[in-house]
Amino acid sequence: MAKIYHLDRLLPNNSFRAEDEQFIANIVSAIENGDSLDIRNIAKQNYSSPSSISRLARRGGFNNFKEMIFFLSREIADVKLEKLDSLSYVSCSENQAKMDEIFNEAFSEKRIYLYGEGFCTFLVNYTYRKLLLKKIYAIDLDGVEIDVVSNGLPHTMLIFSQSGENSRGLGKMEECRRNGGKVISFTASRGSSFVGKADLAFTVDNGPDKLEQENQSLNYFYGNCLNLVEYLIHQYC
Repeated sequence: MAKIYHLDRLLPNNSFRAEDEQFIANIVSAIENGDSLDIRNIAKQNYSSPSSISRLARRGGFNNFKEMIFFLSREIADVKLEKLDSLSYVSCSENQAKMDEIFNEAFSEKRIYLYGEGFCTFLVNYTYRKLLLKKIYAIDLDGVEIDVVSNGLPHTMLIFSQSGENSRGLGKMEECRRNGGKVISFTASRGSSFVGKADLAFTVDNGPDKLEQENQSLNYFYGNCLNLVEYLIHQYC
C-alpha cells in the first residue's frame, strides 16, 4: 500500500481530515496498479460512498473527483524518474545511457537552441555564455521563429520553465521537433507538459515552498538549474 509523504506540499490547498491520508494512499495505489478509477469502484474499495469521495476531492482543493485523479496520475508519473547520482535535487526522464547519447550528439554537432521566459531568461543567457566558451554558438529563440533561423539541419533545444506549461515554450518545442530536432527540458513541475513532450526532461527541485509563479518566496529552482547546467557542460563539452 502506498505511503504518502509531504501531503501538505503535494496538495497545499487541502483541508483534509486525519483519516483522509489513508484514502489518498489507497487511490494512489489504484493508479499505480492500473485498477479501475471509476468513482464507484474507488468508493467500494474504501468502504465509502461516491459522494464521500467527491467531498474528499473538494477537501483536496479540486473541483471534482476527475480533476483530482488527473492531478495525482501526473504526479505519480514522475516517481519513475531517475535521480542523478551527483545532483540529488535533480531527476531525469531517461537512464544514464540515453542521457549520454543525447548530450554527446547535441554538443558534438554544436547545433543548439535555447529558450526561456521571465526569470528563466537569465538561465538562457548564462547557458549561452557558458557554451560560447566551449565554441558552441547557440541560438536564443526569444522573439525568433525557428523557420527563420534554421539552416535546414535539426537542432537540440534546451528549454527552461519552472511551471513546465509555458504556452510559447510548448510551441517552440513542437516547432523544434517538427524540424527533426530533439528537446531537453528543465522544469520544477512533476508530470508537466514539458516533461511529457521532451525527449529528455529534468525535474529540478524548487525547495520547500509550493510552485509560485511570481517568485516572491524562497525558490531554489533557478540556482539548482545553474548547477545542473554547469554539471552537464562539464560532463559533455
